Amino acid sequence: MKVLEQLSQIQHHIESIEVYRYDVDVQRNFSHGSWSNRIHGFIRITAAGQFGWGENIIAVNQDQLDLKAWLDSFQPLIGMRISDGIAWLMSHLQQNGSKATEMLETALVDLAGKLLGVPAIALLGLEGTEAVPGLYCILENDTEVVKEKARLSLEQGYRTHLKVKLFGDIELDKSVVQAARSVIGEEAFLVGDVNDGYRKKQSTDSLDDLTAAMLQLYAVGLNACEDPGSLTTEQWVELQNRVGGLQLLPDAPLRPAVTAIQSAAPGMGGIYNIHPGCAGSLIHAVELARTIQGFGAKLMIGDDSLVGPACTVWQQLAIGLGADWVEALEKPGESEGFESCVLTQATSRSAEGRVCVTEPAAGFGLFIDQERLLAVCKDYYHISQEQTAQQ
Repeated sequence: MKVLEQLSQIQHHIESIEVYRYDVDVQRNFSHGSWSNRIHGFIRITAAGQFGWGENIIAVNQDQLDLKAWLDSFQPLIGMRISDGIAWLMSHLQQNGSKATEMLETALVDLAGKLLGVPAIALLGLEGTEAVPGLYCILENDTEVVKEKARLSLEQGYRTHLKVKLFGDIELDKSVVQAARSVIGEEAFLVGDVNDGYRKKQSTDSLDDLTAAMLQLYAVGLNACEDPGSLTTEQWVELQNRVGGLQLLPDAPLRPAVTAIQSAAPGMGGIYNIHPGCAGSLIHAVELARTIQGFGAKLMIGDDSLVGPACTVWQQLAIGLGADWVEALEKPGESEGFESCVLTQATSRSAEGRVCVTEPAAGFGLFIDQERLLAVCKDYYHISQEQTAQQ
C-alpha cells in the first residue's frame, strides 16, 4: 500500500504508549440491550518528541478494568518503526480485536503525520476539503424523549439529517420514527438503526416479514434503515429490491474493513456505513470507502459512541473522502471532560451542523493538555523503552 511505503521512510522508533481511562455513565439503548456505562481508552504513542492520539471503547457495563494487563499485550510495539508497528497490528488483528487494533493504528498514523509534517489524511491519499453534514443520533425508546432530543438536534444546527435507534418492535419503531419526523419536518433525511433487530443470525425465515416491516417504517417517514436484520449478501440485494424507495444501509457486514473490501457488493443498499471503532484500520477503511464509492452508492461515516480523539479523526476522514455525512460527533453530556483538555483541534462544526477542517495541520492536528486529561480520567498506565530495557 502506498501509505505504508511513505511510512517506511520514518526511521524513528516507538518510544512509549500511554492509555488514559475515560468513563462515560450515560444510558444508551439498542435492540440487543443497553449500556449503562462504558470505558473509553485514549491512546498516546510517542516517538522523536512527537505523539499521536487514538481512541476506542475498551469495556461496557463494567466498573473494573486492569489497564496494565490490557496495555502490556502491546509491548511488542515498543522499539518498532511506525510502518513495522502497523504491519504487526494487521498481522495480529484477530488476536487483539478490531477495536484495540484500530485505536493503536490511528495513533500511529497521527504520529507519522506529525513526524513528516503533513496532514494524516494526505498520508491516506485523501483530497476532499468540503464540509460534511453531521448526523445527530438519538438512542431512546421513549417517544417524548425522542422529540426532546430531536428538538435539541435542531438547536445545535443539525437540520438536514437525523438518526434514531430502532428496536425490532414494529409498533414501537413506527412511533419513534413518527415522533422524530414530527419535530424535524418532511425535508430532513431520517435514518433508523435496528442493529439486526428484525432478523437474528442463522434465521431461516423468508424475507416477507422483514419486507413488510421495512415498508411500514417507510410509510411513516423513514428514509433509510441501517442493519434491519442479519442477512447474506444476496439477501441484502433482494431486500433492497423489494423495499423500493427505502434505502437500506449495511453496517455490520462491513466490519472489519480488511475483509469487507472483498465481501461488499453493489446493490446491498443505497448507502453503506463504515463504522468507526469497528473498522479495525483507517488504512483499510479508506480502501473500503473507495470500493463503496465505486459502486455509485452513498458513503456514511458512522459512530461507535465515540467522545474523544477519534471524533476529529473520523470527521477528517469523512471530509477527505467526500462522504455524504458523518455521525462521529462530540456529544453533549459526554465529551465535555475531554473537550476541556483540548488545546488545538483541526476540525470544527458550523452553526448549520456541518463539520469542516478549520486549518490543516500535521497528523490529525490534535493537541491535548495532558495534566488536565489526567485529572478528568479515572486511571492511567504506560509502557516505554525504559521499562523494556529494565526487564
